[in-house]
Amino acid sequence: MAATKKLIVEKGYSDMTTKDVAKEARVNEVTLFRQFGSKKDLLLATLREAEWIPSVNKDIYDQFQWDLASDLRLIMETYLQQVTPEIVRFSLGLRAQEIYQETMPYIEKIPTAYIQTLADYLIEMKSKKQVEIHDPKRSAETIFSSMIGFAFLHAYSSSDQYESEAEIFISHAIDQFINGFT
Repeated sequence: MAATKKLIVEKGYSDMTTKDVAKEARVNEVTLFRQFGSKKDLLLATLREAEWIPSVNKDIYDQFQWDLASDLRLIMETYLQQVTPEIVRFSLGLRAQEIYQETMPYIEKIPTAYIQTLADYLIEMKSKKQVEIHDPKRSAETIFSSMIGFAFLHAYSSSDQYESEAEIFISHAIDQFINGFT
């Protein structure tokens, strides 16, 4: 499964072969077919592995300070630590036409979880009269869209460059979300 993930990042699903996977995993190709049945089944088994799927741990709520800047920083840092350039490249490799229907439910878990966390947070902040937001869900989608946009734009950056630019992005994004564009 690690070999499958690595090759999807490097080649994408369509260009990856079971021979490539067998060679990378140092096993016989027949072993792959016996164990998984097909290239598609191997991919689906890889996707079921929770290790690659970024998620919002419910414990994040315990870390909230109920201060907009601090909490947005926590959410954004958590997202950008999990949605690494490698994860972005992996998810891009999962968008091949022949597997799109099967892979989309796995790919959609990430935005759904983060948008829901942001929306719940903004709803609570609104109820505490800490923010004046008319539509917390749309605001959550806007915040999330900026995070995913950053991650995708920097998917081919080095890890050092990504981390340094992520910090600048987070600070700038928080400032703009709180203070608006001036």
